[in-house]
Amino acid sequence: YEQAIALIKRREPKEAVKALVKALAINNDFIDAQKQLGMLYIDQQMWGKGAAVYQYLASKTNDPVDYSHLGLCLYSNADVDGAANAYQQAINLDPERVQRYISLAQVYKEGGKPQLGLIAINKALELDGGSLEYWLLAADFNMQLKNFLDARGAINKAIELAPMSKVAKKMLEDLEAEEKKSREEKHGAE
Repeated sequence: YEQAIALIKRREPKEAVKALVKALAINNDFIDAQKQLGMLYIDQQMWGKGAAVYQYLASKTNDPVDYSHLGLCLYSNADVDGAANAYQQAINLDPERVQRYISLAQVYKEGGKPQLGLIAINKALELDGGSLEYWLLAADFNMQLKNFLDARGAINKAIELAPMSKVAKKMLEDLEAEEKKSREEKHGAE
């Protein structure tokens, strides 16, 4: 383990992985070595191996950070449902960390579940309503769900926070186009 730490400091991650695997062959329950190995796998984008390490760690430690890392690995390995479950478990253990709600919202967006994503982003906004990014994400979810009034409110809040935001102004244009299209479809159906 000490050798692995020295290798990490020397920026030799592949050799550090080998040393950690040897250390874990001696004592698989050495949590610090597992955590170092998991981080090395994340750094090297070895998502499947990282997921295996964090699955083990989460079951042993019940640490929200381990569940968050598991969520990242699963999401990056295209396991959207597994990632959502991992992030939800992290939130259950530590409901005050805003970034976990954002990660969960992104996973739901990728998984085609905008209603659940909107719930997650709204919780993030309760905890931190001063983030332009969060308001834009809320507007995006509301537009997907055709909640035009809520989308407009979120965009207006984003513009209030960053009056020069080109993204917010573009979203407002897109919203107005969607509203117009929806009205035309409604009148065409009558």
